[in-house]
Amino acid sequence: MKCLQTIGLIVIIFVSTSFTCSQTGYEALRPSAHYWGFAEPPKMQVSRLSPSRKLATVGDTLYMLDSRNRILWKWASDGPPFTDTPIIDSEGTIHVIGYDLLWAAIDSATGHEKWRSTANGRATFWQIELYQRDFYLVVTNMSGYRESSGDNTIEDSVSLCRGNDVLWKADIPAKAHLKVSGDRVFVVYRRHQRTVRWPLHIPRRPLEPIGLVDGRLWSAQPS
Repeated sequence: MKCLQTIGLIVIIFVSTSFTCSQTGYEALRPSAHYWGFAEPPKMQVSRLSPSRKLATVGDTLYMLDSRNRILWKWASDGPPFTDTPIIDSEGTIHVIGYDLLWAAIDSATGHEKWRSTANGRATFWQIELYQRDFYLVVTNMSGYRESSGDNTIEDSVSLCRGNDVLWKADIPAKAHLKVSGDRVFVVYRRHQRTVRWPLHIPRRPLEPIGLVDGRLWSAQPS
């Protein structure tokens, strides 16, 4: 379950539930014809945004539904599956990450794609979390580079973003994930068969952008 989020004066509560695509009432919701994962039936997640709207994800496709499960709009990555549940910022923009270094922004009211970035590389955008309503955090998993090079010292990374702006980036331990609790962010990972949890110190704002997501002015690849 994602944290409470606000669009205007509407309080949005995410309640995510997994379904199979054949569940009654959701039969029309399917991945795109170009979806990569046809070997396995895609899982569906439905998030209730308000009494009259739900956001459903199926493989590589987003659906906005009304209270009677009628489709208001849909958007697809046309292949790459999503790697985490999308988040919605305070301006009503849905942020999506997926395989093939997919990173996209969609207007939740219209389904219009605001921007999209994809890139070549062995990294994967693996986790996305809303942070303080206007910001969000994206974890880049570098396991592909660790495996191909045999260098287990290569760390993962986390980026602080607002809209299309990348504001800050830092290394975190390999295979770590983030836990957001109010204004605090923790990095959680396993070390010597123990779970380690330490606070992530994010710089105070305002911050100047270091790049644009869709402008590819920064790199997920190790230097």
